[in-house]
Amino acid sequence: MNNLAMPAADLTAVPCAVADVVVNTPVNRAGGYAATSDIFSYEIPPLLQGQIEPGHLVWVPFSGRRLQGIVVGLRSDAPPGVTLRALAELAAAEPVLSAVQLELARWLSQRYLAPLRDCLFIMLPAGVAQRVDVVLSRQGAGPLPDDLSAEQRALLVRLQRNDASQRVLKKENPVWVQSRVLQPLLRRGLVTRRSAVTSPTVRPHVQPLVRLLADPETIRQVLPTLGRRSKQADALEMLARHTPPVLTMDALQKLAGCGPGPLQALADRGSIRIVSAPDTHGRQASLALTPAEADAAVISLRGGEKYQRVLDVLRESAEPLWVGRVLAAANVDMPTLRTLAGAGLIALESVEVMRDPLAGRTFAQQTPPLLTAEQDKAWGAIESVLTAARPANMSSRFFLLFGVTGSGKTEIYLRAIATALAQGQQAIVLVPEIALTPQTIARFAVRFPNRIAVWHSDLSVGERFDTWRRIRRGELPVVIGPRSALFAPLTNVGVIIMDEEHDSSYKEHERQPRYQARAVALRLGQLTGATVILGSATPALETFYAAQRGQLQLLSLHNRVMGHRPGTEGGDVQPLTIELPEVTVVDLRQELRAGNRSILSRALQAALQQTLDAGEQAILFLNRRGNATVVMCRDCGHVEQCTRCELPMTYHGPLAEQEQPVGVELTPQGARRLEQAVLTPFLLCHQCNRRRPVPTTCPACGSVRIRYLGAGTQRIEQAVREQFAQARTLRWDRDTTQHKGAHAEILEQFSNHQANVLIGTQMIAKGLDLPMVTLVGVISADMGLYLPDMRAAEHTFQVLMQVAGRAGRSARGGQVIVQTYTPDHYTVSAASQHDYISFFRRELDYRRQLDYPPLTRLVRLVYSHSNAEQAEAETQRVARLLQGEISRLGMSDVGMIGPAPCFFARLRYRYRWHILVRGRGSDPSAVVRLITLPAGWHIDVDPVNLL
Repeated sequence: MNNLAMPAADLTAVPCAVADVVVNTPVNRAGGYAATSDIFSYEIPPLLQGQIEPGHLVWVPFSGRRLQGIVVGLRSDAPPGVTLRALAELAAAEPVLSAVQLELARWLSQRYLAPLRDCLFIMLPAGVAQRVDVVLSRQGAGPLPDDLSAEQRALLVRLQRNDASQRVLKKENPVWVQSRVLQPLLRRGLVTRRSAVTSPTVRPHVQPLVRLLADPETIRQVLPTLGRRSKQADALEMLARHTPPVLTMDALQKLAGCGPGPLQALADRGSIRIVSAPDTHGRQASLALTPAEADAAVISLRGGEKYQRVLDVLRESAEPLWVGRVLAAANVDMPTLRTLAGAGLIALESVEVMRDPLAGRTFAQQTPPLLTAEQDKAWGAIESVLTAARPANMSSRFFLLFGVTGSGKTEIYLRAIATALAQGQQAIVLVPEIALTPQTIARFAVRFPNRIAVWHSDLSVGERFDTWRRIRRGELPVVIGPRSALFAPLTNVGVIIMDEEHDSSYKEHERQPRYQARAVALRLGQLTGATVILGSATPALETFYAAQRGQLQLLSLHNRVMGHRPGTEGGDVQPLTIELPEVTVVDLRQELRAGNRSILSRALQAALQQTLDAGEQAILFLNRRGNATVVMCRDCGHVEQCTRCELPMTYHGPLAEQEQPVGVELTPQGARRLEQAVLTPFLLCHQCNRRRPVPTTCPACGSVRIRYLGAGTQRIEQAVREQFAQARTLRWDRDTTQHKGAHAEILEQFSNHQANVLIGTQMIAKGLDLPMVTLVGVISADMGLYLPDMRAAEHTFQVLMQVAGRAGRSARGGQVIVQTYTPDHYTVSAASQHDYISFFRRELDYRRQLDYPPLTRLVRLVYSHSNAEQAEAETQRVARLLQGEISRLGMSDVGMIGPAPCFFARLRYRYRWHILVRGRGSDPSAVVRLITLPAGWHIDVDPVNLL
């Protein structure tokens, strides 16, 4: 094997005998980061030459294993003196990635310092590519040897439960897979190791159907022959088929192969007559039934009514029927159908059925409404670019649609999609996952019925696989989803829309590549020539700054459009604009001085009472779930903390009856968790999800004086119920949305006015258009405002503006009440006046003073280790390496902050330290890519969270 990679531009028409493959397994290479470090060259067997293309999924031999990989390049021959191993076979007949996707993966790898493997396989849905893992098994069931270390004993005890892959074991306890622990166990035969395919292959969902084949005459002839053996049936059938239907008893017995008993039984049933023959001394039998009655009697004697029922069901339908429906309607089993199929009366067929997340939902097509003057001006600028030839300067195709909440940005998106589709192109629509509500999907589906692909984490593996295939085939030209929708297999993208572009969920935090969807959307636009529209009422500072510098075209919508009046959903009624809701800021310090110790201020209480009396709806926002944020002993001050993360645990009360999922199939584990939540309160760590029972006495001093401090959405709900008799509450947070479809259920209940007060976290801040909501209450505007993060003020401002935008979307108007202990803070002041520009200027000046983005770029390096001293020492070591590279390269505009402990200094038993590399003119990642980082480090380029 050789790690030489072929540049993407070097794909020529000469015969290619070597494939460059990115293998689906982690590869550790010394010498710093390189985009080609996980590319290996393989010989293409003669039978596959001419068939393999870049983007193909293949099987290759690798380090004694057989693994899958993706072909990223082809070359005519191997480098001199290098012997290559042969590629094994194709894993899929067609390439799974396009040329554009391959180039986008290379860019992701370069920009975000991520392995190319991760950047490629993130574009495939689960199950398309199979992962081969190393699986460990415990050997022997006897007592454990005495000379084992504690870690080895723990690993063997773990493997007694079940076999596990090294990947899973590393997540459970990284020490278990270290050589000093694992290798002695392998040598002694206490543990064995094997390779196994652990990712299941998703297959097309095939539905069995039943089709009627035979005509009535064929059925009449064949049906009586089916069923169990019966001498009576044989005799009756012989007699009925004879012309005339009269035979001597001897002749009929001979033809039917029976004695006189079956014939006498037929006579007793009235099916035949037995009389003395007039011209002989014997007797004769004659048919006593009509031909149709005789056939029915034969069928009954053979037990063939079940076959008749199946045929009757199929006759009533002009189309083939699902097997399950036939079995239920005819009350039969599969052997019955197989017998009919063997007789040629029916056909058992299989048809592929797509697992469609929108199946069963109907969307009536809608006519576009008239535009306001502002909308028309913005749309004109976008339309002219959509219909023009691809310009040399791609930034002229990139727009920032800056519009207040309710200003009609969605209508601009819809028209852009329609224009792209009319030109035979496709569209990607990005929305934050929590804003991907049924209401959001419906806005697009009513304009483009049967052309929408929904792509989000709530899809089953099968739904995601089928949606991916339908997009590849061009059946669904509009893809709607969160950041991962950028990797949908579209072949002719004409427009990319990113709604709520400021949202932090567009940044991947958990795994490589830790990409920013905004940057990826712009890069994809460059690769495809697509128009890119970034939309927001509160753009990220980086985005608005880029627009001011001319890197994006700025289009503004300052006025809110009134919806929810007759004719606006497709008529030619002239659009009207309305004012943004009035915002009242309540100083909670004054509330305390006035003796009000309720969670709800007097102004909010009065406004909520007025809203309920008027039959309207209210939204109460608090970006913290649970009941109490701190559980503390009043005698010694002990605070219950998570032993894994050293953070205070949050008190959660039992679920209310209306919050419990009804008619939802839960896994056994989910059922146990639900039972625990319903019956008993608990403490929960919001970082690692560890649960503990609520203490009745202080574990430090034994006191029973336990106090619950702080507030979450559960406590807000309790307070509203206690104070307002007519309040019908719903809670929308992570605790109430654990099961599939929970978001849709809550929204439907609130939209149908089954509740008049919706209490929730940031889930309620986006994507909701509810005309009956006339009051929004922000319980605490200070939450998150003073976190040690450079974007704390920006995030707070954005959330306040977004949640305030849920009020006053109809002629009823609306108001917003913001409770805060810091009413004079520039974030709260600007939000109360719906003034983004003043906030932007103030915040940009702050960033300029501190050399923070958007005036600089950051790369964050985070190291975690189970030992606190090792975490600090390793971070110090890497910091010295970085500083040395900065000095060696003479990069005076690149600096370093840290090393220092992270704000969340310990998570899941691991201590965390971080370093920030900052560059004003130079790219700080250029320094990071020069050093080699061992396990335990992760790199975050352009981070949005520094906690």
